[in-house]
Amino acid sequence: MLRTVSFLALFSSMLALSAHRAVEPKFGEQPFPVNTTVARFFLSGERQFAASFEEEQAAELDTLLHMRILMMNYSAYDNVYPEKTRQMIQKNFPMASVTEFWEGSASEFSTLLASQDAVVAPYPAGGTPENLKSYGRELAKFVRQGGIVIFTGTDQYAIIQDYGLLDVDFGYFCKAPDVHTSSPEHPVLTGTPEDFRMRNYAYPLDVSDPNFVVLADVKGYPVLGYKQIGKGNVVYLGFEYYFDEKESTDVLLNALRWAAQDKTPVVEKEIPETETAAPVVIKHSEEILYAGTGRSKSDLFDLSIYPNPYVSKATLDIELKKGTTLSVEMVDETGRVAAVLLPRKNLGPGFYRFELPNVAPGTYLIQCKTNEATTTRRVVKTSAN
Repeated sequence: MLRTVSFLALFSSMLALSAHRAVEPKFGEQPFPVNTTVARFFLSGERQFAASFEEEQAAELDTLLHMRILMMNYSAYDNVYPEKTRQMIQKNFPMASVTEFWEGSASEFSTLLASQDAVVAPYPAGGTPENLKSYGRELAKFVRQGGIVIFTGTDQYAIIQDYGLLDVDFGYFCKAPDVHTSSPEHPVLTGTPEDFRMRNYAYPLDVSDPNFVVLADVKGYPVLGYKQIGKGNVVYLGFEYYFDEKESTDVLLNALRWAAQDKTPVVEKEIPETETAAPVVIKHSEEILYAGTGRSKSDLFDLSIYPNPYVSKATLDIELKKGTTLSVEMVDETGRVAAVLLPRKNLGPGFYRFELPNVAPGTYLIQCKTNEATTTRRVVKTSAN
């Protein structure tokens, strides 16, 4: 009799799981992803599971955040994951406007993006390469204009590749990993410990993109980070969102708060030529150095540009105090790369000199990117007349 009752209870749970899913899920009746073996049978009891963490992660509702958020559900693994992510966002940001996109033309997607502040792509795992690439081009335009795109964790790294916003070589998943944060003071990591252990899955990536800023890693592989494109950012949160977990929930909500802030990376301030440009920490992971002809100093290297402003040629001197991976780019005010002075390369300690090209007159940013930080220096190119 007891076995019969247990079987009926299990059967009822399975029915509850089927009822919870949409009538026409995007990719049909797929099994849950590998990270949700428990959820396969116990999703109906998920509320009790999440409730056990309720007191631990109870946070004040942010009623001031009136963001317009688009759930990019086209490539989501199933329809449960986007719903869980959406509930998490709306629970904490009740004043936010959340819209869903499941499918449509690139033109329709572009029109929808025009009215959004942020895009969240939950567990990207499917879709045709053609559609992913076409949507990716629209997302790139959206980011350049100041938007933010947030990808949550996935073991289907090829989908990230198809979107074309990040250069990814490989991706995998791991259970209950130890996470190390390399930039604990970054706004996305507000309220999280410097190192923590996940209860659920994480999805590290092997990112070859030289513009990707790593905020946290699992055994040296990025699990959290972002890439700035133009005025906006592409963020990767390689965590599990089927169940609420304090750290992963915090970084998602913090990323949206970050998006709501002013993204202007440099507050212009003229510094007399006799003074040394003082480093100012912006976004907590990036050291911004303002205009001036004096030398600027950091723990990793010394940097100087002269003359500044310049007419046809200028010299960039970098003295590395220790070996590092370095890339140097000259970027205009729209975020477009005007010149690559040094592709990403491993360099030893020493003195390095670069010549700035004779580009069109205007204001440019020299971005020196290492594994530790991005150092930016403003330089002005003037006309001969």
